[in-house]
Amino acid sequence: MILRLIRGRGSSADVEALRAALRERLGPESGEVAGPVRFHLATRPADSGTEVLVTAFWATAEAAAAGDRREISPLSLARRCLPAVAVQVFEVGDMILRASDDDPALIRVATGRFSKPGSDIEMVDLLRQRAPLIGDEMSEAFIGRRIVDRAVEVTFVSAWRAAPNDGSLEDSFWPDIALRYDQFEVALYRTVPIDGRAAE
Repeated sequence: MILRLIRGRGSSADVEALRAALRERLGPESGEVAGPVRFHLATRPADSGTEVLVTAFWATAEAAAAGDRREISPLSLARRCLPAVAVQVFEVGDMILRASDDDPALIRVATGRFSKPGSDIEMVDLLRQRAPLIGDEMSEAFIGRRIVDRAVEVTFVSAWRAAPNDGSLEDSFWPDIALRYDQFEVALYRTVPIDGRAAE
């Protein structure tokens, strides 16, 4: 299983074009069955324009590549609609899905980097243990890892129906874990409903 984190910047018109393309090619009315297992479009304010995030979860790397070739993948659609796009690919070992009729309102991306060999394995195990303890406001989560040069990045990507009553989504959930990373950052985005009009 793989998770693509697709990031770019654009205007409100660019975001709306991407939302419309995702709805047309991959939305419930599209009839497409070979797309990603799950995907979300989200944004947050940036110094110039809007920062855009698309999360795309695929069953296999081969399925994602086939989606690219057919130009039905969120990555191919983002490249078509946004001026510039960067993508990170993580191997996903754990996924949490909680039944809900509500679309997520927020996407949180927490990523840490390790240089010490083996530290990432210990961290993934800790995240596996603690993630199920998060409140019902969280509707889904993915734990992934990737190798970057000689370091390893571990990411915890979660979708939220609403912000939790205790604590901020922009802070570390578990400071004892965050302190073990060489680098750690959290980014919070507001989702853009695929079937609704993009927010201004």
